[in-house]
Amino acid sequence: MRGNGEQPPGRVERARALAAAAGLPGYEVLQYHHTYLQRRFDVPSELDPDGDVGAVGPDLASYLRAEPELTLVAYSPLLTGAYTRADKPLGPAYDLPSVPGRLAALREVAAQTGATVNQVVLAWLMGGDVPAIPLVGASSVAQLDESLAAVDLELTAEQRDRLDQSR
Repeated sequence: MRGNGEQPPGRVERARALAAAAGLPGYEVLQYHHTYLQRRFDVPSELDPDGDVGAVGPDLASYLRAEPELTLVAYSPLLTGAYTRADKPLGPAYDLPSVPGRLAALREVAAQTGATVNQVVLAWLMGGDVPAIPLVGASSVAQLDESLAAVDLELTAEQRDRLDQSR
């Protein structure tokens, strides 16, 4: 359904309507790229040369808030290591004025909680107003342990507000 200019909520609703008309179950889980940093959608991605339509933007986030029976699975939530590794640059999709402030807030909350930046990102995703199940990859047991520990990290309302309001 890509390439027709239709936004993700419209495509999902159309698919759900087609399934209902055929007496089939509709979508219950949506898998999109989602992370703490806001991104540009007008630059090509590794998966879509026409711009990244496979990421959660404002339209899809609003749709998910309105349709709480849908579950969001967030792939690449840790940006393949870019939050913590200098050798993994963010790339042009994250060339936005808000990124430095959001990274500073992320580091600040990590320092307050004693958690890693990656754990804060995962906790932010899981506990958000549009909760997401982060789909993480790990190349070591230590990385897996770090990600699993994020399940127990509860961000305070003040910390979440700090993260959400950073621009």
